[in-house]
Amino acid sequence: MPSATNYLIVHGAFGSPQENWFPWLKTKLQQSGGTVFVPQFPTPDNQNLITWQKVASVTLKDCDPAHTVLIGHSTGAVFVLRMAEQARQPFKAVFSVCPFMEALGNPTFDPLNASFVTSPFNAVACKKGALKITCFAGDNDPYVPLASSKDVANKVGAELIMIAKGGHLNADAGYVEFPQLLDRVRTES
Repeated sequence: MPSATNYLIVHGAFGSPQENWFPWLKTKLQQSGGTVFVPQFPTPDNQNLITWQKVASVTLKDCDPAHTVLIGHSTGAVFVLRMAEQARQPFKAVFSVCPFMEALGNPTFDPLNASFVTSPFNAVACKKGALKITCFAGDNDPYVPLASSKDVANKVGAELIMIAKGGHLNADAGYVEFPQLLDRVRTES
């Protein structure tokens, strides 16, 4: 009998587990029998790649990567790709929502995101760190240009699902539910 799937949902800078589509997705995945983790990552204080890695490591300590799906939004989207890049064993799938791999020219967010994007991504390692990578992006995202998300998808060999007028795919853009993401997560896990 196959093991149940574990899901890690990662919010972005200034974010929390209670915002956007995270609570909705957690409920839907739990109804499907999955174990869902939506931890609070340090932000904005102590937001950096190392502190986030510690939270993820503790959260997933008993989880087999082969039965674990990573889902990240914004800075969380970058973080789940970094997790795949550093994985010793591939994750079942990675969903990167509004991903980027560089400073975005935003003085509020760039300092917080610096440790996530300063060193170049090893795209080959990232591809090997997940059996499947899927990216989502809004075509009018006010924070992450569509070109940045396209670049990420191209580099890591991911399918990019572009959502017309999706904005940053967050609550401000009307995304307190995200059926397109749920459908893809269910398909891949």
